[in-house]
Amino acid sequence: MTQRIHIHKGLGFTLIEVVVALAVFGIVGITAFSGLNAILKWQTDLEVRSEQIKAIQLTLKYLERDVNRAIARPIRDQYGDTQPAFSSDGESIMSLTYSGWRNPAGLLRSNLQRVAYEVNEKQFKRHSWNRLDGAISEDAREVVLLEEVEELVIEFLNQSNAWVDRWPPINSNPNSIGLPRAISISFDAPPIGSITRIITVPE
Repeated sequence: MTQRIHIHKGLGFTLIEVVVALAVFGIVGITAFSGLNAILKWQTDLEVRSEQIKAIQLTLKYLERDVNRAIARPIRDQYGDTQPAFSSDGESIMSLTYSGWRNPAGLLRSNLQRVAYEVNEKQFKRHSWNRLDGAISEDAREVVLLEEVEELVIEFLNQSNAWVDRWPPINSNPNSIGLPRAISISFDAPPIGSITRIITVPE
């Protein structure tokens, strides 16, 4: 009986097929890398945006707390001159006497504190002093709340319900004018853009 022997030829690839396969693999790899890179960039941008929004929220929280607890207590500067309890040029700085200084350690001190807000070199800063009278700028504790702030505009609601651009108003007695009824504060901060908040001042 004759036995038939079947010979199977091995499968091989031509040079052209190898080149085409490598090209396709390269295109798929580049596409996948580009997609991954885009996802990573989106995630980084999202994290940066989230941190910026948190910083804006913290800034507004500080402002509302301090203004809501402002009191009509003038101070004396390092030269002994009386300064208004609440003052601002309406553009770059606002100072006030704050009555909510916490004292968890039970120290023998007042709960009053002098605070100031300032935009300087695109930084929105909060300054605070441990004493009201005779304090100097070098004694201030400084906290940078926001970066890249383009503009700060503050307006004040007077007792006649009119908005003025500085406090104390021009041609008023700075030591007897008291506090405004409310403030309107506006600033530009990325990524939100223009932000305006109206905060009432206690009677």
